[in-house]
Amino acid sequence: MANTEAAAAPSAEAPGAGQPAFFELSRLMVVAVDTSTSFLSYKAQTKPNGPWEANWTPIDKKYIYTLATSGLTKDGRVAVAGQIQGGGIAYIDESTDQSGGIERWNAPVLLGSPGGNTNVVSLSMARDVDGRVEIFAVAASTGTIWWIYQNPDQIVEKDVTITPPGTTTPITVKVQERIPPATPWSTWQQIPGGLISIKACRQGDGRIALFGINSNGGLYRCVQANATTLKVGDWSQWVQMDDALTGKILYMAPVVGPLGALHLFAINTNKQVIHTLQRPAASDTWTPWLRNGFSRTGFNMVAPGLDGNGHLMLIAADATNVISANTQTNPAALAWTGWQDIANSSWPVQLALDYNADGRLALFSHWLLPPGSGIGGLWTISQAAIDSTEWELEWTQLAASSIQQYSVVRDLTPPAS
Repeated sequence: MANTEAAAAPSAEAPGAGQPAFFELSRLMVVAVDTSTSFLSYKAQTKPNGPWEANWTPIDKKYIYTLATSGLTKDGRVAVAGQIQGGGIAYIDESTDQSGGIERWNAPVLLGSPGGNTNVVSLSMARDVDGRVEIFAVAASTGTIWWIYQNPDQIVEKDVTITPPGTTTPITVKVQERIPPATPWSTWQQIPGGLISIKACRQGDGRIALFGINSNGGLYRCVQANATTLKVGDWSQWVQMDDALTGKILYMAPVVGPLGALHLFAINTNKQVIHTLQRPAASDTWTPWLRNGFSRTGFNMVAPGLDGNGHLMLIAADATNVISANTQTNPAALAWTGWQDIANSSWPVQLALDYNADGRLALFSHWLLPPGSGIGGLWTISQAAIDSTEWELEWTQLAASSIQQYSVVRDLTPPAS
């Protein structure tokens, strides 16, 4: 799924008269578990706004992976966390050496098995206020919740010899300097509770919020007490978000909106998309549950995203595999266009949204085939322009089949062509 970090959200203001069009030095990348090769692989745009590379390229050929998530490092390189088959979690990020226009990856860092659990059912990654990567995992057999993070830099004191202006006599002064931590990663820590899925999202004040669904269809949230959190005791208690009116929750998707508030979209057992948001932004106060439209057939999947102008859009797929869009037109008033059909699919789909370098949203659609019918492929289309209600007619095929699971990320350090 798409990255949901607050730091990655574009400005909420559209360019005015005389201002340049939106542009970000980035390219879209898909990280996927590819069953045709048994590798964790990627496919990316060859340059900002595309086109896409012809082939999938392994990120790591040493291990077989069953699950992965992606995000960004402090300096904008793509970071990946993956579940090794029968083993623990590995962390891999792009190399800083992208010379010659060649994509390179650092060797996997083995983070071990969370609490001794060699199989996880859900992984999520977020970049904290310091730019450190934090990873969250849910154990498949127990539902326990685990957390590991890149350790912060150390602050050390050192003597430096300088010659003050106007003098010829050197003096020694003590200065503080940041150095890398002695141990790059923390140990796995258990966050209380039990879930079947988890998603992490950095909210407007830099704190990471967690959202999860448990085996009973209950929806919960918790948040770091401080923007730099290093121990379990600095997380809030889990707060239940579903109620008698919403019913059980089947799917949820958080995103930071154009005014800095976290929005949470969910699909309940009535198969409707429901919505709540922080008010004010970064607070622990949330609105009552809302809905921005109604589906007569019911939705199975929803994906939120922000375009280059900071406008919030939802894409959803219904029970008949029709794909629809709903765009927020006024964030303060919570006004939306209403659901508008834009495409259809032969099968149920897993959807994701992220924006191109020119700000147009790209929609990704992964077929979820029934058991015994193989593993589905992956396709993408983009908006005709920022804020457009029109989309490309022809889907670009990224994979005809064999995509077990995928996530979309914007690579902020594309190799020079």
